[in-house]
Amino acid sequence: MAGEESCKKGFEALTALSIMKAKIAVLIVSAVCVATPGCVQEGQGLSTYSSSMRGQAMQVYNVQIVAVRPVALRGDTNIVGVGAGALAGGIAGSMIGQGRASALTAVGGALAGGLIGNEVGKKATSGRGLEITVRTRSGQQWAVVQADHGENFMIGEQVRMMVGDDKRIIAR
Repeated sequence: MAGEESCKKGFEALTALSIMKAKIAVLIVSAVCVATPGCVQEGQGLSTYSSSMRGQAMQVYNVQIVAVRPVALRGDTNIVGVGAGALAGGIAGSMIGQGRASALTAVGGALAGGLIGNEVGKKATSGRGLEITVRTRSGQQWAVVQADHGENFMIGEQVRMMVGDDKRIIAR
């Protein structure tokens, strides 16, 4: 009877420990998922540039909009999302089991976390965009695809087209 009682208490302690580890794992994964998409809020009327544009000189053309078409922007593989997800998944997985089982669940958690982190990163970089066709004063036409930040560009409107190395941006 005493042996049964100590086994029961040991099982209850192990269950409580496993639940606590699972809660910690969920907290870590949740924190990474919340932090991964980014911290900068893009607002209406605020021009948004990628960090690679910083300090880059661009030639500016005054152009007229000849067409505006909504498009879907597909997210790209996001190495930050993959890395953060793999790290969180590996930590969470290592908290499950002991010894060899802990190592296996850590590897499984890292793989699953990396896949989930990649999808979160893709979703964060996906969205609505615009294909804007413009005409320069010399008659040359350019099509530029960029994120739709609610600028409501209109056909016939005079805007600026900024051209740098491999970037094209339409702005007022």
